[in-house]
Amino acid sequence: MKQKMQRTYQLAYSYLVNMLPNELSELDLQKYFVGDRRNFASVNDIYEQLIYSAQNYQGMPNVIKYDQRREQIKRILKNFDLNQIRKLDVEQLYYKFRKAFNVTSRDTKQNSWRKWSKSCIESADFMSVFNDADDFRNFAKQFNYNKLTKMALPLLISTKISGIGFSLACDCLKELGFLDYPKPDVHLIEVYSQLGLSKKDPISVFEAIVDMAEFCKEIDPDVTPYKIDKIMWLICSGKFYLDGISIGKHKEDFINVMRGDLYGK
Repeated sequence: MKQKMQRTYQLAYSYLVNMLPNELSELDLQKYFVGDRRNFASVNDIYEQLIYSAQNYQGMPNVIKYDQRREQIKRILKNFDLNQIRKLDVEQLYYKFRKAFNVTSRDTKQNSWRKWSKSCIESADFMSVFNDADDFRNFAKQFNYNKLTKMALPLLISTKISGIGFSLACDCLKELGFLDYPKPDVHLIEVYSQLGLSKKDPISVFEAIVDMAEFCKEIDPDVTPYKIDKIMWLICSGKFYLDGISIGKHKEDFINVMRGDLYGK
C-alpha cells in the first residue's frame, strides 16, 4: 500500500501541474497548500470559520450566501459576541434571518436557515470555553499524537455542533491552518474508493490521506494531508479559486488515468 500511495501522490501532482491553465505556473500552486484562514487571531475568527463550514453542506451555500451577506449576518449575530449569541433562542434567530433576507422557502423543521441557526448558537457555545486563539491552538495540538487522535477532534466537534458532521469539522480545521486535516468530501471519497485506497466513507478516506502524507514525506518533505486534499480537489473541480479561474472538472479522466497506471485498466 505504501508504494501505491506514493505512486498515486506523484502522479496526482504531475497531473495537476499538467492541467494548469496558461495563466498559472507550478509556483502559483503553492498558495493553495496552506489554510486560507490560518492567521486567525481571535476566538471570534474561529467561530466565524465554524459557522462558515456549517453552511458548506450540499446546496446550503446557495441558500445562506454567507460571502455576500457577511456584514448583515454579523450584525444579526451580535457582532460575533459569543456570550450574546449563546443567549439567543434557535427559533428567534431563525425568524430574524427569514425576515432580514426575505426567505420564502417553506417554514419546516428541515429548513436550511433553521438548521444553520442552531449551528450558529451551538458553535458559540462550543467556542465559549476557550480564552483566546492560542488556547484553541493548544487544545487542537493535543490531538496530534497519531492518526486516531487526529480523527478524534473532528468527531468531537461533530457531536457538539449540529449541522457540522465529521467532514465539515475537518473542513473547518483545515481552513484554520491545521494542515493535518483533509476534508473527506464526495470528491475525495470517490477518488480514493475507486482507486482502492480506502473504503467509501469519510473516516476511511481521512485515514488513507493521513497515511499517504506520512508515506510520502520520503519523496516530498513538504507534503501534508491538507496539501493532498487540495491537489485532489483542484483536479476534481478545476476551480483555481484564488486566481478566479475555472477550467472544468477533471475527476473522471484523472480516475481513469490513475486506474490505468495502478492496475493496467
